[in-house]
Amino acid sequence: MEYRKKADLKVECIVSEADFEFLGATFNDVLDRTDAGMHFLKRVKELCGQTQGVEWTNTAYTLNITMLLDGRVSFEFSECIADYVVSLKHSMAMADEQTLGPLQEFIEALENSDEESARSLVAHFEQNIRKKAADALN
Repeated sequence: MEYRKKADLKVECIVSEADFEFLGATFNDVLDRTDAGMHFLKRVKELCGQTQGVEWTNTAYTLNITMLLDGRVSFEFSECIADYVVSLKHSMAMADEQTLGPLQEFIEALENSDEESARSLVAHFEQNIRKKAADALN
């Protein structure tokens, strides 16, 4: 695996087929979110942090996956607020009318906040999402 630190809370990892095999997963496991795929992502994110000196906050987490021309795969792990905002903006395309307004307001609040305030807003937002998901299962 090749690692590149791109920002304080952003690391890219280039993974080969042999790397997938070594960690007991396939690219399809990642795409299908199997247990093996989720374990693979967790382990690679940990390795990114360890090798690049990144202390993950576990807030505002995004993951970008890119297929490279040589058959390898790029996994870009980020907890940068700017990347989180971009991800939210992409989510707007799928949002229903009821969700779109509040989502736009949340994005604007993040864009107008300093790093610490934005991270606090995201932490609160993610906590509410997890609670609603858990309530929906019950």
